[in-house]
Amino acid sequence: MTIETTMPPEKPTSIWSFFTRGVSTLSTVGRALMLPISILPAAGLLLAFGDKLDIPLMVGAGDVIFSNLPLLFAVGAAVGLTKESGIAALAAVIAMLVMNMTIGVHAGVTQEMALAGGAYALVLGIPSLQMGVFGGLIAGVLAANMYNRFHTIQLPAFLGFFSGKRFVPIVTAFSAFLLGLILPSIWIYVQGGIDGMSEIVNGSNQALSTFVFGFTERALIPLGLHHIWYPTFWFSFGEHTTAAGELINGDQTIWFKMLADGVKDFSSESYQGAGKFMQGEFPLMLFALPAACLAMYHEAKTKNKKFAAGILFSAALTCFLTGITEPVEFTFIFVSPLLYLFNALCTGFAYMFMYLLDAHLAKSFSAGFIDYITLGIMPASSGFDTKPFAAVIVGVPMAIMYYFTFRFVIRKFNVQTPGRTDELQEEITLSDEQLTKLTLDFVGGRDNLTSVTSCITRLRLEVKDVSLINDKGLQDIGAMGVIHVGSHGVQIVYGAKAQFVADRINNH
Repeated sequence: MTIETTMPPEKPTSIWSFFTRGVSTLSTVGRALMLPISILPAAGLLLAFGDKLDIPLMVGAGDVIFSNLPLLFAVGAAVGLTKESGIAALAAVIAMLVMNMTIGVHAGVTQEMALAGGAYALVLGIPSLQMGVFGGLIAGVLAANMYNRFHTIQLPAFLGFFSGKRFVPIVTAFSAFLLGLILPSIWIYVQGGIDGMSEIVNGSNQALSTFVFGFTERALIPLGLHHIWYPTFWFSFGEHTTAAGELINGDQTIWFKMLADGVKDFSSESYQGAGKFMQGEFPLMLFALPAACLAMYHEAKTKNKKFAAGILFSAALTCFLTGITEPVEFTFIFVSPLLYLFNALCTGFAYMFMYLLDAHLAKSFSAGFIDYITLGIMPASSGFDTKPFAAVIVGVPMAIMYYFTFRFVIRKFNVQTPGRTDELQEEITLSDEQLTKLTLDFVGGRDNLTSVTSCITRLRLEVKDVSLINDKGLQDIGAMGVIHVGSHGVQIVYGAKAQFVADRINNH
């Protein structure tokens, strides 16, 4: 039930080594993105309920979050990449201010140029380049890097007050100044690449674009790299100019801006079909994966039905309500490559068919029943053209196909999904304290860990010696998957308990 991507010791300079280091780096960035993205449900709910209840103040409260995503990504990335939230967050804000002020003055961006949109924008009131969330991510990564390098620095005695953590905001400010001088000459090429990709994915064959998006997102689930894939589509690709002349980028940001502005067909002259890179998962979460859970339950051994029911029905309910799929997907993607590929392909087709049905649903974070009601049915009842019933049209046939495909593949190839082993299985019930202690035992102890964080369902570790990791022991205490990323990264899928285990380890 594991996937190994560690470097073969006999080929330390091989292409495989380069690949695993790249995966490890991307995984770290993906982890950092999770914190700012996790804020979005609050914004989505404020906008949805504000529109439905006709409370402009509530709509504005939700809209202001989406309008300041670069700042949220700066702070979130800095916090996610360091152990000291307060200093890192402060340094990230300083980086945002200094970097953008330097860019604006050095590149000669005026207030009028920023208000005209295009390549320029007002960032925290500062005329600067239009870098969107990438600008925030750059500032956050810079702040995190400065913190990790200098938070223990010792200066001469006469400068002792500025030693340690107090030095971090200072060095971050100077680094952001230098970065602001460099970025204008580099960003023009980066922006050109983003614009080129945006034209492709929002071009004449958007049905294909939505398929590729959905397939790739699901295919990257095992390594946790889907968090790297979708933010560009959500926050950068595509552009919409509001009636007030404000330029908005990214499918999700555009959808919520259209909701706030009352654009009920979710289309404009410059952007057609907002929601196309979000809505394809509703058929999967609401219908297909719960049906897969039912199929796996029916294929469990009779003596293990109770054990399988405890795992699968809880996972199905979590998937249905919240759209968190890993508890379901990790029961089969590592034990059956065929089902893993089937799931990724079907997700791609779900995105394509939702687009072809001209649906315009959105998700604030995950496409569960909560988002389906608040961002599908509620806007539709107010006249917005979300077409929520499209999820049923696509989802019901998918559920039938998933149920019978899973039963056939599991039985044909004896896939070891929950409850399929010959020995009697019983549900594991451990307190967070017990789970933390056993986890430390199976990862080589606290001294073997250099970094401990978590995302929604995964405990993300950086270890000194990966050979000390006991995958089987971790699975025996309830891990749904153990993923080796690079030569030092380990991800342990614990479900909702992951964040509590991470907190206990860090306080150990």
